[in-house]
Amino acid sequence: GVGRGPRSRPPPAWAEGPAAGAGAGMDFRIIPISKDCLEWQCSVLKLGGLTVLLDCGWNEALDPKLLSPLLPHLNELDLIVVSHADIKHTGALPYLLSKYPVTCPVICTEPVCRLGELSCVAVLEDREKYQAPTEDITMDDILRTYMSRVTTLNYREPYHVQARGRTLAACPFPSGRHLGSAYWTFHCGGLSALYMVGCDMRRGRFLDGLDYERLLPSYRGVAQPWDVVITSPLPTMGAMLPQMGAQQAPQEIAVPTKAMTVARTVREQLLLEGTIATLRRGGSVLIPADVAGSVPEVLLLLDAAWEQDRQLSSNYPLVWLSSMGDMVLDQVKTRLEWMSKEVLKKFEDRLGTHPFILHNVRIFQSLEELCSVHPLSRPKVIITTSPNLEGGDSRELFMRLSGEPRTLLWLLGVPTAGSLARQLLSDFVLKHATRKEYRLQQFLKQPLSEEQLRAYYEAKIQELLESGQKLPPELAMLKAEFEDLGRPKVEDGDAPEPPPDAETAVPVGAGGDATAPSRLAASAAAAAAVAGGPTRPSAAKGHTATLWSPLGWPGSRTLAHGEARSEGDDYGHRLSTAELRLWRAQDQGSERYGLTGDGTAAEGGGEAGGGHAKDGPAKQEQDEADELADWRDNLRVHFPEPMKAEVRERTVRVGCRIRFLPDTTMEPKDLYMLLRTIAPRHVVLLPAADEFAPTGRLIAKQFRHCKTDRAPAPEIHEVRGLEDTPLQLTLRAPKRRLQFSQELWPRISFLRARDGSRVARVRAMMPAEAPSEPRALLELGAVPAAQVEAPKSEESSSEERLPRHGALFLAKGEEPLTLSSLKEQLQRAEWTRDDVEVDFRPPPARGSRPWSA
Repeated sequence: GVGRGPRSRPPPAWAEGPAAGAGAGMDFRIIPISKDCLEWQCSVLKLGGLTVLLDCGWNEALDPKLLSPLLPHLNELDLIVVSHADIKHTGALPYLLSKYPVTCPVICTEPVCRLGELSCVAVLEDREKYQAPTEDITMDDILRTYMSRVTTLNYREPYHVQARGRTLAACPFPSGRHLGSAYWTFHCGGLSALYMVGCDMRRGRFLDGLDYERLLPSYRGVAQPWDVVITSPLPTMGAMLPQMGAQQAPQEIAVPTKAMTVARTVREQLLLEGTIATLRRGGSVLIPADVAGSVPEVLLLLDAAWEQDRQLSSNYPLVWLSSMGDMVLDQVKTRLEWMSKEVLKKFEDRLGTHPFILHNVRIFQSLEELCSVHPLSRPKVIITTSPNLEGGDSRELFMRLSGEPRTLLWLLGVPTAGSLARQLLSDFVLKHATRKEYRLQQFLKQPLSEEQLRAYYEAKIQELLESGQKLPPELAMLKAEFEDLGRPKVEDGDAPEPPPDAETAVPVGAGGDATAPSRLAASAAAAAAVAGGPTRPSAAKGHTATLWSPLGWPGSRTLAHGEARSEGDDYGHRLSTAELRLWRAQDQGSERYGLTGDGTAAEGGGEAGGGHAKDGPAKQEQDEADELADWRDNLRVHFPEPMKAEVRERTVRVGCRIRFLPDTTMEPKDLYMLLRTIAPRHVVLLPAADEFAPTGRLIAKQFRHCKTDRAPAPEIHEVRGLEDTPLQLTLRAPKRRLQFSQELWPRISFLRARDGSRVARVRAMMPAEAPSEPRALLELGAVPAAQVEAPKSEESSSEERLPRHGALFLAKGEEPLTLSSLKEQLQRAEWTRDDVEVDFRPPPARGSRPWSA
């Protein structure tokens, strides 16, 4: 037997029952969940009786209604595969695994797992910056899903799933475009399928292109082609989009600059030329892109250009605005082994030459932080993380910069249908508009008022009390203070009634009103009563202190500790009471504290006394505001401070320049040449918008007018969406497929050949009773020891020594194999004897093939 790949896992045992690919049902069935695969990817594949979910994407709206067609199939899933790390392919995975009882394994490559987690977190945080937080998915759901539920694989590492007596083998291979992106191969019984979406055949700055050699039947060592190739249509839009020869080599320009020398294609040349010209005219450049998609490629290009031309790096900042930008960059840096061979060779030749050590890129977490360092009025390059301009910082930046004619907006690839970026593409790129007004929704967040914030925190504390949890002392004290501040002010001559077990608070200051310290002392006893602790928790020490459970740690116990500190000067020296009063009177003004120059209290009748009487209520209000600020800081530790989300209708006048940059994915001719090389039996195109429908017709037309050398033209099937009937195909598999049993497989030892192939000599036997199904699996079992060690009689003929039901497996090499050379190898083999004659006989006269075959 011959095996390829870095390692081989033991195949599962052959189970009784219907074999893979057999039975009364359809062999192949595709159920599209997404109506437009260019907006988000999600499809259900049924191959040979097993069900696989192909990607689990979502859009930026995070609408659970989009996933309603998938819910009836969740109990049938045997495997979930993820091909890319962007929100388009992996966004809904945390939602499904946290809200529904999905127990099947989830597999993807290791970079897709880590970057997919960051992509989901980035989308959630960008949404919560300007919109109300969603209740369907939380940060904990995302972290829990990617840390515990996802199984990571390497390239060319197979993964086997066994269910209902069938075995499915899935394996990822490099697809280019994004770090860790993969196309998947599926084998179930005698059926084979290939899932290939979002691939890039060309080599990028840090990634190799599509590994198409693995798709060739000759490379896989089999004679039969792929049964089905599942792919997505290409964004041709009826061939209306300007391509501008984006994939060709860069052209010569009239005035070459140092920055333009780093361009490798016309696409990169156009991006640099338009960006640098806009900056030198005093305008800013906005580049919205996906956080785990094309952002790394754009960063490498711009950083290399800024490194070549120091004038650009000193005058025009290069900014990446993303809440997860630094973490994404760290994850990309640490995965050097997943990058191209060119990057690895440079790193080995010149140690420390890492492509993602970016010297000219600065990352900002929020828009406010960016504006504080680099005002929007100054020219700069801003890369944001929402390619469709539907939310987050990219939409807010566009609304602020769209009215400036010097601003340039780059659209990388075709945006999704119905988005703001798609409207801009249609109006300014296809229809060549220069100025237009749009009625858009602006998402804003405003802080709550003091009353609303207090009511929110009181409701949160009440929820904890109703749930039976014991409040920490600081939360209990804050609850008592809220209740005390909510009461009406005490009139002159009246005194607040303290709790029965609390010490009596002494009023301080002029009049009968109690100051803030007195109220805090009075509310401490009530706080202790609510928390279930002693009347004075600050006085309890050692074994007399009350233990409480922190929030989120129900099994832990701790106690509150307070330390009395005296104030000091700027150098840390403690000040006495007299020094403290003198310092306050001299340096900060005696009027604020009601003190005279000599440090004594001011009396009424003079200016100082009048000022003290006048500033007394203002000082009290300031102290209460400071106390409320302290409460907010303490409550933020336990509860996030809420914000009020607003949606306003706003008329936006767009007068900036908008340019389209073609994507790096395949063109229709590239897809046609790839399908012609692979030569599958069927090609399935997933549903897409109406503008992308010509892809299937163009490929079918090219196959009709071309002459294929060996295989016939494949059948093109276009899936129209959920309204149509799911595509069903009856595939044809070979008559027999063999696999080794679990008993025999561990005994097999492989020898590695010079070309990397592994060869093993196996002595096995066929099952006693062959399955009735003609396409069922045949299990090769171990030969009993009695038959192996039994001595052979001298009268036995050569036909008995070599029974007719045996088989000889030959590896296909570079040189053709002749019968004479095979005869010599058989004679020199260790399992033959000198008296055994090796010869070849022609097949019967009625044989379907000649003897030379």
